[in-house]
Amino acid sequence: MSDELNLSLPERKPPPAERRARLVPVLLVLVLLAQGAGLFLLLKGGAGGRPATARAAGLGPEARKDLALKLEKQGLHLQAAEAWQEYLAAARPAAAEAAKIWYRVGKRYQDANQFEKALSAYYRSESHAKLENQLEAEIGRNIQTCLEELGRFAALRYELAERVGLKADTASTGEDVVAEIGARKITKAELDRLIEQQIEREMAQFAAYLPDAERRKRKEALLKQYSTASQRLLFLKQFIAAEVLYRRARESKLADKPDVRDLLKEAERAILSREVIENEVAHRIQITPGDLETYYEAHKKEYAQPERARISHILVKDEVAAGKVMERLKDGASFESLAKELSADPDTAGKGGELDGWAEKDGFMPGLGYAEGASEPLFATPAGAVADKPVKTEKGWHVVKVLKKEPQRQKAFEDVQKEVYRALRARKEREVQEQLLKGLQEQYDVVIHFSTFADNEQTLKAGDSATVP
Repeated sequence: MSDELNLSLPERKPPPAERRARLVPVLLVLVLLAQGAGLFLLLKGGAGGRPATARAAGLGPEARKDLALKLEKQGLHLQAAEAWQEYLAAARPAAAEAAKIWYRVGKRYQDANQFEKALSAYYRSESHAKLENQLEAEIGRNIQTCLEELGRFAALRYELAERVGLKADTASTGEDVVAEIGARKITKAELDRLIEQQIEREMAQFAAYLPDAERRKRKEALLKQYSTASQRLLFLKQFIAAEVLYRRARESKLADKPDVRDLLKEAERAILSREVIENEVAHRIQITPGDLETYYEAHKKEYAQPERARISHILVKDEVAAGKVMERLKDGASFESLAKELSADPDTAGKGGELDGWAEKDGFMPGLGYAEGASEPLFATPAGAVADKPVKTEKGWHVVKVLKKEPQRQKAFEDVQKEVYRALRARKEREVQEQLLKGLQEQYDVVIHFSTFADNEQTLKAGDSATVP
């Protein structure tokens, strides 16, 4: 054997034509796969997780920190929160530094009204390290604000109890067991959550028509109704009754009965239909203070207060009796004295005949309702005088005295802001629902054969879109 190594490569022979023909499509597939993988990585980098620019540039920890600070300075709260999290992943700072960064992430999310994400960030901050007193107190206040904004008042109460050093007291932190159903233990905190969930369901019927501040105010008022031990015990008993009945129904396989299955399907259909509408409304309806003022200006006439009056009355059985009352008044008798003596209305006789509320011109009048022909002569009567003619209603005959009058006036925006919100919200909801249903009917190829409803064909064609019950 030769001691020298042969480093030359053997001569390569060209592959046969048949082999080359088999390799061409394989190579094409590999090229396409490589291009597709590159496109996938490019799209992935731009759509989720870290920004595509950061991935492509391969930013180091300090560069990521600078980016986060710049985004903060520009008020780009969500982008800054993401950039700070990228910095955390790249730099892996010590616990104390990580706690401060998570605090900043929480602040950015809170500034962007992303309160659930803010809560998560604040709790992460506390789990890393205990910050100095000022920041620790600030985190506590911010957590309180987030819970209030989310309407989680029960959770807020226990959160506050823990932060003032009452963790050892099970009653204050909600760990006391208030009831047991077999192996299930219901704690005080869980009872509070159940009550809060029930209130949320009750409020869902009208809460959408209230501004956020008013909605929280209503919820707090409802929660106060359950602040007494008797009300909480009553709720607990009702919950337990429903739970044991539900368990019995499941054990008895009542859900397998055909008629019960049909009922459950109908209930599911109605619930899910409403959820679709609510999701669309929540996603597509955003009402700003500017929207409310614009709507108010466009519908000012609807928020004008009509001419109105405060009135008193003496109710008698017939026209003859009313005439006698009128005569005594002309002779100088006191209206209030005659009301106490003669009025057949026990609710007002004792207070001189005075009716609660305001009578509106051409509208509703307390005690008289919508009495035909009564508005014009009543509002032609000056304040302090008795109307020339008595008014007839289904209750009898009314001798009416005008106590006070107010002219028509335009209500200020501040006075009717809640009404404006409800009206605008209702209109936008109708628009969203009509658009949604129209799109879904097209998507699912809905065809209504109006010819099969010949008697009502024109009515059906002119009718509005179906609404979800």
